Amino acid sequence: MHLLLFIFTISLLSKVKGQQCQARFNQSISGQCSSIDICEGTILASDLCGQQICCVPVTSPSASEICITANDFDILYNTSRARFLRSVLNYGINSAGICYNCQAKAAFLAVAAAMTQNFKTDEATKNDAQFSADDNKYGNSQEGDGSRFRRRGLFGLRGRVMYQRLQALMPLYESLINPESVALTENAIMIASKIWTNPDLINGKRFLDH
Repeated sequence: MHLLLFIFTISLLSKVKGQQCQARFNQSISGQCSSIDICEGTILASDLCGQQICCVPVTSPSASEICITANDFDILYNTSRARFLRSVLNYGINSAGICYNCQAKAAFLAVAAAMTQNFKTDEATKNDAQFSADDNKYGNSQEGDGSRFRRRGLFGLRGRVMYQRLQALMPLYESLINPESVALTENAIMIASKIWTNPDLINGKRFLDH
């Protein structure tokens, strides 16, 4: 009986893995069901992938000065995803101007890890009822805002007001009409770098002031 259950589970996982999946609001954003450890891209919420995740491939940032070494990061997350993330984070930390500030780098990584559940997701995952409870919180004002403007990205943008501020600051991402763009890794790292030094997007204080 246990053997049959094991075979059924493996069969189910093999069917799910590699299946196409899409973002909820912008279905032109698509990826494949995958395990977290091999995902070199953005991890989005999806009901299609079972125990897997929806991995959306992204364009890695151009080569950057090394701000985080393999010993700093891969020792904690020794996977192909970790190596991908290290190149992304190197780019973002360098863009934020903190490559040589060990305390600031540690804080940057701590925020990113906390907002992504240790880099295992790039947007919040809840059911519709849980998201609807946020429809009138975090600057949200309309039915469905809790889900549409859920927490996303390396620095956890959440709520209509934050998305509006981002739209004004970085209009190329069209965060109000295409909220999932905030989660895409190549965008999320640039947004995180901007948030690090911008006093208005989050709460009026620069992270460097803490």
